[in-house]
Amino acid sequence: MPNHVKASPEVRQLLKTLQESFHPHIDQAKIALEFVDSKAYIKDRLNLGKVFKFSKANKLWMPNEAKYDFCISICADVWFSLLNEKQRRAILDLHLTCCQVEYEPNSVVENGKKIVVKDEFGRTEYTDKFKCDDEGCPVWKKAPLDAIAFASNVKRFGVWYDDLMEIKQAIVDHEVSAVEAVNA
Repeated sequence: MPNHVKASPEVRQLLKTLQESFHPHIDQAKIALEFVDSKAYIKDRLNLGKVFKFSKANKLWMPNEAKYDFCISICADVWFSLLNEKQRRAILDLHLTCCQVEYEPNSVVENGKKIVVKDEFGRTEYTDKFKCDDEGCPVWKKAPLDAIAFASNVKRFGVWYDDLMEIKQAIVDHEVSAVEAVNA
């Protein structure tokens, strides 16, 4: 197998279906999907793959009809040998969760100056309006594959692989020990 292979039309359709069903905020994003020849496990952990955001410079070299915003890269061995159909849907959804649009910050005008609104923790508050570039296209960003991404994914697909099962068990164990501490 070559190092990088474009996903089949059926797999790309599955990605599009998940994008439309669970990620309508990125329905305008063009997402490439590839399988790579890499190790199924890295440091004894399942190789979940990666999401790449294409820069404006990257897009200069793409044909007009294929100006992709993101690329999801999945280990071929994981996809074809280790995952069942539900897990395949879950891993695609997990990566779609990392594909995000930037929103306009909420702001107010004070003394003639535009000031960005912050919450009580100093975090910027955002509107529901997409931030757009000079050409009127949404500005995309890649969110990290973190606890928030996994929580969102688990809400839709449940605990679908071993590491998530370990996290679930840790939460259950903590809740049990907290109850035991209160009752002691």
